[in-house]
Amino acid sequence: MERRILDLRLLPATLSSWLGTLILPGLPLEWEPIASAMSLVIAAALLLGVYYRRLYGVGLTLALALGVFGGVGLSLSQSARQISADPLVRAWQGDISQFRVLAMVENPPRKYAPSSGQQIIQLQLLEARIPGTPKIKTELQVVAFGQRLAPYARGTVLETSLKLEKPHRAAEINPFIYDFASVNTLLDISAQIVATPKVRAGPCGAAALKQKLASRLEEKLVAAKSPAAAALLPAMILGIRADASADTEALKTAGIVHITCVSGMHISVLLSLVALLTSGLQRRWRLAACGSLLIGYCLLLGPAPSLLRAALMGMVSILALTRGREPSSFSSLQTAVIGLLIFEPSFGQDAGFLLSVSATAAIVLFAKPFEAKLQENLKSFERKGSWLILRVASEKCRSRLEKFLVAFLTVSAVSLIAQIACLPGQLFIRPGISTLTVLANVAIAPVVTLLIWGGACLTFLPLPGTLLAKILGIGCSWVMMVAHGVAANRLAVLPWPQGIPGILALSAVACGASFIFRCYFAKTGIGGNVEVWPPSR
Repeated sequence: MERRILDLRLLPATLSSWLGTLILPGLPLEWEPIASAMSLVIAAALLLGVYYRRLYGVGLTLALALGVFGGVGLSLSQSARQISADPLVRAWQGDISQFRVLAMVENPPRKYAPSSGQQIIQLQLLEARIPGTPKIKTELQVVAFGQRLAPYARGTVLETSLKLEKPHRAAEINPFIYDFASVNTLLDISAQIVATPKVRAGPCGAAALKQKLASRLEEKLVAAKSPAAAALLPAMILGIRADASADTEALKTAGIVHITCVSGMHISVLLSLVALLTSGLQRRWRLAACGSLLIGYCLLLGPAPSLLRAALMGMVSILALTRGREPSSFSSLQTAVIGLLIFEPSFGQDAGFLLSVSATAAIVLFAKPFEAKLQENLKSFERKGSWLILRVASEKCRSRLEKFLVAFLTVSAVSLIAQIACLPGQLFIRPGISTLTVLANVAIAPVVTLLIWGGACLTFLPLPGTLLAKILGIGCSWVMMVAHGVAANRLAVLPWPQGIPGILALSAVACGASFIFRCYFAKTGIGGNVEVWPPSR
C-alpha cells in the first residue's frame, strides 16, 4: 500500500479557532479586544523569530494558532460592537412590553418537538416601532417563538409584534452595554411572537428561486402521492426540513436523520453527477462546473453550517487540482473549519457543525485507509486461494463479488466510524446511544445516491417527472420503512445519560476497552505507512 501523508500542521490552528469560539464569547466585552490583541502580538513575535531563524516549524505552527485565536476574537468583537450599537438593543435593556417590527425570515418556522405546538423561526429585524417613539432602523437577529405560524419561505418580509427577553445580567437600565454583557448575551437574543404576522413582501433573489423550485418539486410529489417522498426529498435537495413528527423521530432513533441535512454526502453525490454530465469536456471546464455548483448551491440554500463546511472543502480541493496538486481531504477540512470559525464564530457552538466536522474527520482519517487496506486484503486472500467461492466462480463473478464485498464493508465501516465520532456531540443533544445505526445505513445505502440524483433532476430540470417522482417515492418509502422498523426495535437505543455525565461515562468505557485490548491481544503495527509530518516544499 502506498505511503499515506497525514498533514497535521494546521491542526493546532483548527483547535485554537474552536477553543476561541467556546471561551471568548463568555468573556465580558471589554476583555475580548485585549485577549485578541495579546494573541496577535505574540503571534507576530513568533513570526519575527521564525523570520530571523530563531524559531522553526514549531514556532510557525504556534504563530498560526495564536493568530487564528486572535482573528476569532476580533470577529467576535466586531459583531458585538455592531449589535451593541443597534438602537433596539439599547431599548432592549429597558422595560419594553412589546413593539411592532418589520422582519425578514432567515429560517422558516419549524416545530422542534412532536408533542409541542411551539414553533421556532429566525428573523432579521429591519424596522421597529416602540410605543411613543419614531421608527427605529435595526439589523438585529432574533430567534422568535410562536404558535400556528404559516410556512413562510426564507426571504419573506413580515410585520408582527414581538416581546424580547431581557438580558439575565441587566439588573437596571445601563447606557453602557459593555458593563454587563458578553457576546453570548448579545448573540442569544430570543423573542416571543405576540401577534399574527402579516406578509408585507415575498422573497426575492435566490430565496425566490428556491421557493419556486420548492413549489415545482411539491407539485410533482403531490402527483406521485408519496408522503415519504414529500417529507424526505425537499430536505435532501433544498434543505427544507419538515416539522418534528413521528417520521423525524424514527429517523433520529435509527441514526439516519443525516440524510435530511444537506452536507458533505449530498455535495459529493451532486459533484459526481456534474462530473458524469461533463465527462466529455476538458479538465478546466469540469472543475469550473463543479465550482459553479458549489457556489450556486450555497447561495440557493442559504448559510447552513454543514453545507458551508462541505462547499468550502470542495473549493479548496478544486483550487488544489487547478494548480496540479493532489488534494488532501484532511487539510481541506482544517482549512474550512478555520475559515468558517473566523468569519462566523457562532458556528463553533452549533451542534450540527460539530457533528458534521467530527464525522468528516473520522471518515477522512480512518474510512479511506480502511477501504484501501480491505482491497489489498481481498486480493491477498484471492492469491492464497483462501476463499473457495472465489476459486470456483468465474473471473467476472469474482470481480463483481469483490466489488460488492468492498462496498458492503466500506459502508458498514464508514457508518460505524462516523457514529463513534459523533457520539459525544449526540449526547449533548439527546440521551441514549443508537445501536442499530450501522444496519440502518447499510440498508438505505443503495437508494440514497439514486434519491439525490433523481431529486436533483426532478427539482432543477423542467421535466414532467411524474414517473420519476413515483420511482423516487418507492425509494423514500423504503427509507422510512427502515427507519420505523429499526426505531420499533426495543434494542434500537441503549439507555445512556445525556450531557457531561454521559460523555464522561463514554470516555471511561472507551478507556476500559482500550486497556483490555492492549492487555489481552497481541500488539499489531501499522506497517510504517503513515508519515505524520510531510517534507517541506
